[in-house]
Amino acid sequence: MSKLNKIFVLFVLLSFASVDKTYSQAEVSDGYNPLSLRQVHESYLLWKKTLWRRVDLGEKQNKPFFARNRELSKILIEGVEKGVLIPYLNDSVNDDNVMSREEFLQRITQDEGEEEEEFTDGGFDDDPFAAIDDDPFATEEEEETGPQFIPKREFNIIEIREDLYFDRIHSRIYFDIQAISLYLPGDSFFNLGGFEKPIASFRFIDLYNLFKSMPKEAIWFNENNIAQHKNLGDAFLLRLFKGLIVKIANADDIRVSELYANSRKNGIMASVQVEQDLMEWESNLWEY
Repeated sequence: MSKLNKIFVLFVLLSFASVDKTYSQAEVSDGYNPLSLRQVHESYLLWKKTLWRRVDLGEKQNKPFFARNRELSKILIEGVEKGVLIPYLNDSVNDDNVMSREEFLQRITQDEGEEEEEFTDGGFDDDPFAAIDDDPFATEEEEETGPQFIPKREFNIIEIREDLYFDRIHSRIYFDIQAISLYLPGDSFFNLGGFEKPIASFRFIDLYNLFKSMPKEAIWFNENNIAQHKNLGDAFLLRLFKGLIVKIANADDIRVSELYANSRKNGIMASVQVEQDLMEWESNLWEY
């Protein structure tokens, strides 16, 4: 009887081991994109492209994402500060490039400018009144100043990485946002370099959940009807933003503007042409 019990226990253990192994394999290669809100199996995809869009939140059409005291950048930065949002080093947003909270705070800290050199005018080095104190009884107090953070409203550039694909089962085209990156614009007073400065990237699925947990703060401000504000998560899904395509996945991993480095105008026209080509492709898809 004891021998039968041992055989039975061994059989049960082997069964659980095989189930765990099968489950782990399914978890790794189940065919679904873990970054996608729309869970479409990869076998359903007939056609797919990856696009990058630059969105200026200062533009009129994008202003609802940047309402005063409800700025998208404010929500992102405060989410990291509170530890409820994970920043990443780039828009691949995988576990290998998670950014630490300390590094994120360092990136939004004002750069210390070069100390101004003291110089004299006409050779007079000494100020004759420098030795006179305004208040001889005043005590000197050293002010303790912490890091000076860049105002949250200065971060008004975002870049969206999204997949454009055709679902052959449902005969639908989807724009599926994967990640959103935050930038400090090159013309900002706080950007000494003069070039757009990348701050951090975030998984859109994390942002969507954060927006939904903040129904009163994370709003797309509807100026035409303040009774019908939208949640920021829904606003992104409804594509209420305007952005210029700056890159399409390619073998050389270069941006559209790099193809026309000699002319900024030609680079912008090429980005617009890419958008029109995609619209024409979608139209022809239904026509033929």
